[in-house]
Order: sequence, then structure tokens, then C-alpha cells
Amino acid sequence: MRRLGMRGGLARHALGAGHVQAAAASCRFGLLALALAEIGCAAIVDFPEDPQLVTQTALSSEPGWGCLAEPTQPAAPIAAMARVRVMACDALRNCSGPVTGLTARLCTKIDVDCTTPLFEDLADTGGFFDFDVPTGFMGFDGYLEVSSHAEPCTSPAFGEAGPLVCGFAPQCNPAAPDASCDVPVYLRFLHFFNPPITADATEPTPITLVPTSGLLNILRTTGGSFDPTGGVVIVTARDCDGTPAAGITYALSDAEAPATVMYMDNGILSDARDATDASGIGGFVGVPRGYTNIDAYAASGERIGRVGVQVAPGSITNITLVPTR
Repeated sequence: MRRLGMRGGLARHALGAGHVQAAAASCRFGLLALALAEIGCAAIVDFPEDPQLVTQTALSSEPGWGCLAEPTQPAAPIAAMARVRVMACDALRNCSGPVTGLTARLCTKIDVDCTTPLFEDLADTGGFFDFDVPTGFMGFDGYLEVSSHAEPCTSPAFGEAGPLVCGFAPQCNPAAPDASCDVPVYLRFLHFFNPPITADATEPTPITLVPTSGLLNILRTTGGSFDPTGGVVIVTARDCDGTPAAGITYALSDAEAPATVMYMDNGILSDARDATDASGIGGFVGVPRGYTNIDAYAASGERIGRVGVQVAPGSITNITLVPTR
């Protein structure tokens, strides 16, 4: 069992999705074999007598999930640009204070390497970033890439995790450290904005950075490992009321992705749980570089949402998942 001590920030594939697939297969068989096209798939899926079928209304009738039955149109942008404020803090210190000395770039959702940033050379002021985003027709759904300064992996800044941190700099000679030994103090962080930004923010958005030494120290003590060629994805599920959702499982759309699924368990990210706790937080370690979709499922097996993100090597991708059909 691996446990990662990350507060405020870091699925097994949801087996319940099979119920929906089984219902769809049953529908197709009925239509072909019985030629009952007038019945329709919805009628078959809605049979409450069959415990193997997941009804499309069961979850949406529960408190907090009504928007699944009666989805509303997203708010349209009211201006071409919207003001955003972000506060960077330390995840392992429970966000008790801001992290300073950071730089950031604003990137579009499909730009995995941020090769064409919308804005770059953003610098924090006391741990806060203030910037404008283009809202377009549906709001801004890109990401803010946050980076910290780098230190030689032999620096006291990394403490006893120094030898592990040097694994991020394979060209480094620890006996004679030079620029090739430099490693960021905090892992590169890609914060995706979801729901898309359509208006000026009324409150700052917290971004929980993870110290490189802290992550590797935890992995060392728990027997886990972190491959810098892959990335970490952190997901927080919220219900229709915006409340963190418990009992949610996550699955990557690419079933072949060799990623480890974990869920927050009383402030500790662990593979001991098989669904989210009251924090709604879960994630994946070792996700290959590139674009991936994340599906979220309720305990009933009903999919409550999907969201797409970019994953970069040696980085943490953070996203909030809200209910969508």
C-alpha cells in the first residue's frame, strides 16, 4: 500500500461503467432481434425492475445531483477578457502561507508544452498572480503553468532527499555540481480552469504546489517511486452545489495508460481507498505525456462527468471535475 501525505492537493477504472455498456448492448440486441424500434433505448435503460441496469434518473434525483437531470446552459461570457487572481501555497504545509519567487505562463488547453503562451513572464506578488484571460465564446478553459526557481540537487534546500532529487538531473555529477544539477524546488504545476472562466473572479483561486523534496521523501518512506518522464494528475470532484463529492471513482480514458490510481484518505493520498472521501480528491501517478480524458463515476456506476487535461513530464496537473452529461 502506498500513501502520499499531500493535504489539499493529489481510480481504479470504474467497474460501474460496465452496467451502462451492458444496458446499451441489451438495447441493441432488443432492437435487432425483436425489431421494437418504437421502444427506444431509454425505455430499456429505465426499467427499475432490473438491478443490473443503471437508471439515468436515479442519481440525478439525489441531493446535489439535480443538474444531471436538468442541465443548464453555461453562463455566457459578459466581456472579452476576465480578471483572475491565483494564490500559490505549499500543499505539504496545508496552504498555511503563500509561496513566493514564482514565475508563470498562461496557456491554451491544447498546448501541452505551452510553446505558444498567451502570456508569459508572469511573476508573483507575495504569492499572488493577477492576470486577464480571453473568454471567447464559452469561457477560458486553458491552464496556468507555474514554475519555481531551481537549486542544485546537492543543495541543503532539498535536505536528506537530495540523492533522490538528483534523479531528476541524470546528467548531474553530485561530486562536482554545476548547472546540469539544477532541479526546481517545487514541481512544475499545470492548473486547468474548470468550469471555464466567463467573468471576473470574486475570490482568489488557490494553487497547491508540491515541494520536490517532500514528494520524493514521502515516496521513499512508503516504497513508491516517481518517474520524471511521466506526470501526476490531481482531480477534485464537485457536485451540482459545488461541494466536494465523496464516493466518486476516476478512470483515464486511455485504459492502457500505466498509471497508479490513488484517493485522498483523511489528508493522505493512498491506494488503500477505492473512491473519494469527503474531499473529493483523487488522482493518478505516472501518467504518460499528452492529452487525456478523465471520467468520474458515482457508486451507482453512472458517469457524472468527464474532463480533459494535458499531462507533462515531471509535472503535476490539477483540475476540478464538475457534473456533465
